[in-house]
Amino acid sequence: MIALTMLSPVMARDASPPLPPPRPDRLEAPAPGQNAVTMPRDMAPTEETGMEDREASSACLGRLAQRGVVFESRAPVQEKGCGIEDPVLVSALPNGVALAPASLMACPMAESLARWIAEVVAPEAERQLQSVPVKLVVGTSYLCRDQRNGAKPSEHAFGNGVDVVGFEFGATAERISLDIAAQAENSPEANFQDAIRKAACPIFTTVLGPGADADHGDHLHLDLRQRKGGYRICQ
Repeated sequence: MIALTMLSPVMARDASPPLPPPRPDRLEAPAPGQNAVTMPRDMAPTEETGMEDREASSACLGRLAQRGVVFESRAPVQEKGCGIEDPVLVSALPNGVALAPASLMACPMAESLARWIAEVVAPEAERQLQSVPVKLVVGTSYLCRDQRNGAKPSEHAFGNGVDVVGFEFGATAERISLDIAAQAENSPEANFQDAIRKAACPIFTTVLGPGADADHGDHLHLDLRQRKGGYRICQ
């Protein structure tokens, strides 16, 4: 219902009644010399946010070096909606574990992978296999593609995903290599693979491997996809 009020004689003679305030979702026309489109203040990039991003990237690179990761910083990657802001080409992880082949990924992914190798894979290899890992074999790291179901871009497309297909161990180890696959139940290989898979779940936000589905029967998929409420997938 709209309430009607009587106008005073003075207001009645006013041919130009005041305009209502502009809608908050409309931007005023730009003044001469200004850009035609102006971002809201809280969305516009600023020198301060740019500096924060550079500092965060520098801090991540510093942590990689402290962990003993062997890497090269690369220029940002952008292609067909894919890309990495702070890419690193990683050739070795802590404890001298080689990455084969050398793999391009985002710095946070490299840091998580380094943590997993040092805190999980190396001690579990010694405990379950009496072996020292010397190489981590990678199937896919950065790759501009969608998920297998085509629903959305894969985390590989942003350098946030790595597929681990196997490990190699020192020359003195009884087992020279191990491929990620369904292992004989209760075997040392099965226990090792199960342990490193479960312990990867607090480090990565997605962990998929043999038994999860047909697409992950021969590798461990590890990624850092961000989901609402901090939701993680561990299968």
